[in-house]
Amino acid sequence: MYKRQAAKSVVLATGGYGFNKEMIAFYRPTFKGMTSSNNITSTGDGIELAKAVGASMTDIDWIQTHPTVGKDSRILISETVRGVGAIMVNKDGNRFINELTTRDKASDAILKQPEQYAWLVFDNELYKKAKMVQGYDHLEMLEKANTVAELAKITGMTSSVLEKTITNYNSYFKQGKDEAFNREQMPLSIEKAPYYAVKVAPGIHHTMGGVAIDTKAEVLDIQSQPLKGLFAAGEVTGGVHGYNRLGGNAVADTVIFGKIAGTNAAKHALTQK
Repeated sequence: MYKRQAAKSVVLATGGYGFNKEMIAFYRPTFKGMTSSNNITSTGDGIELAKAVGASMTDIDWIQTHPTVGKDSRILISETVRGVGAIMVNKDGNRFINELTTRDKASDAILKQPEQYAWLVFDNELYKKAKMVQGYDHLEMLEKANTVAELAKITGMTSSVLEKTITNYNSYFKQGKDEAFNREQMPLSIEKAPYYAVKVAPGIHHTMGGVAIDTKAEVLDIQSQPLKGLFAAGEVTGGVHGYNRLGGNAVADTVIFGKIAGTNAAKHALTQK
């Protein structure tokens, strides 16, 4: 239920539209139907409200996907898993990209695979080191096996291919150089049973585009003039992160522009009779 309320200043802090499938399909058709790691409240309501009063949009079609969301789920498999040592392979068991590349490149590489999904593969040493992995196990998202061949059979990969992939990776680890994809950091080898795999695919993670604002967090109209009394901060806005947001930077964006918006909204309200 909505309630109409008059105010001298308004701050929009309603988040992005990453859970609005219709808006995703409209602004980025190639992402139509893609799962989302976003909260179910990320439906772009603030963007639609701002548009209704003449606000301008910027970067509205720039959407970031996270490459490793649990397949057919909304649970994000943290980049920590790859960072600590997991490798990413396709349905056959072949690596196909540097696991530590940027989110957009990793997502694109997965989407170019025939089935548009991948497996993160790791061993018991990583399972014990990365505590969050045990949470995924609790959610029954992990496949587990005592041998690489058995893991391949369970996941539908080709045993000889996956075994060769892991053997090669372990040799790269020992020599300190990834000859296949130039991965710079290889913290762990993959040789301590049991072995694990989790099925992943790209999912909507952050919408970089939204309401246009200036440095005072004032919402701008289509002539780039401030809509007096209307301010915005956070993922509802666009123009802060560009084409591909760096992980973690949305926190700084929200806190800094939230403070600016709040301060200027209060100043504006105090000047109104």
